[in-house]
Amino acid sequence: MKKFICGLVIFLAVIIGVSVTNVHAERLLAVAMAQLDCNFDPDLAKRVATNLGKITAYAHVIKALKNPDLIVFPEVCIQGPCDPVEYAKVAEAVPAGPTTQALMKLAKDLKVWLIPGTLLERADNGKLHNTLIVISPEGKIVAKYRKLFPARPIEASEPGNQFVVFDIPGKGRIGVMICYDAMYPEVARTLTWMGAEVIIKPTYQDDSEGGERCRIPIVQTRAQENQLWVVDCNAAAPMANGLSSIIDPEGRVVEKLGNAESFTTAVLDLDMVTRVREKGSFAGGFTFLKYWAYLSKVKNFPPYEQGIENGPLFKALSPGWVDNPSQIKPY
Repeated sequence: MKKFICGLVIFLAVIIGVSVTNVHAERLLAVAMAQLDCNFDPDLAKRVATNLGKITAYAHVIKALKNPDLIVFPEVCIQGPCDPVEYAKVAEAVPAGPTTQALMKLAKDLKVWLIPGTLLERADNGKLHNTLIVISPEGKIVAKYRKLFPARPIEASEPGNQFVVFDIPGKGRIGVMICYDAMYPEVARTLTWMGAEVIIKPTYQDDSEGGERCRIPIVQTRAQENQLWVVDCNAAAPMANGLSSIIDPEGRVVEKLGNAESFTTAVLDLDMVTRVREKGSFAGGFTFLKYWAYLSKVKNFPPYEQGIENGPLFKALSPGWVDNPSQIKPY
C-alpha cells in the first residue's frame, strides 16, 4: 500500500507539473488601447502639455486597474494633426526631444511596454516625419517607425522607407504601421513575412475619410489574410470617430469601443496565430500563408517586377498626386 501511495503521489506530481508547465508556456499578451479625445489648443505648447498630461494620467490608471503588458495610444494624439506651418513648429527630435524623454520616463516608471501613438519628428536632415516609437519597460526605445504612406493631401510629413517589427521577450513578434498604411496590403503582408504575429496600428481617422466602412473592414481583412492579431487604436470623437478595435487572426472583432473617449483591454493568444497559420483558418484547412509560399506558381508579381508606375493603369492617369489641400479639385 505504501508503494502504491508513493507511486500515486509521484504520478500526480508529474501530471500537475506538466499542467503548470503548459500554463506558463502559453504566449499571452495583455494589450490596452486608450481612445483619447485630443486637445487642439492653438497654443502649441499648451496643446502638447495637455495631451501629454492626459496620456500620462490614462497610462497610470490603466496600469493600476489592468496591469497590461503593452499600452497603445492613437496617432498624433500629443501634438495633434497639424498644417505644414504648425508641423514645422511643433516637430522635435526623436529621441532627444522633451516629449520623447517624458514618454521614456513614463514607460520606465510604470514598467510597461508603451506605444504612445505617434510623434511629429524632425529628423537630422531637417525633414519631418510621422513617427511611431516603441518604449520598453526599462524606458528604452527599442523600435522607431516612420509612416510609409502619409495621408496626402492632408498630411505634410515625408514618407519613411523601412518596415519595422520588434520582439517582446517571452511573448512574440509585433509589427507596426500607422493609419493610412493599412490601405496598402503590402505593408501588412511584409510585416507578416518578417514574422509579425500582431500588428499595432495607431490611427487618427474621422467620418470625412470614409468613416467606419473605410477602416474596420480593412483591418479585419488585414488580420484575416495574414492570420494575425490587429490592434487599431483611433482617437475619440468629436475630431475623430473612435471605434478602436482589436481583431483576431480569423477576422473576428473581439473588442470595439464606441465614439467617446475610453479604453479597453484584451488578452491576445499568440499561440492562436501559430495554430491558425499551421492548421488553417475557419476550423482548419485554409492555410492562406502556406498557400502563398508553397502552392502559388506566381512568385514575381508584375507590378513589382516591372515597376508599379509602368502598368497600363497608370498610362491612363496623369502623373503625380494631390500633395496639399489647395490642389484639391471638385469632380
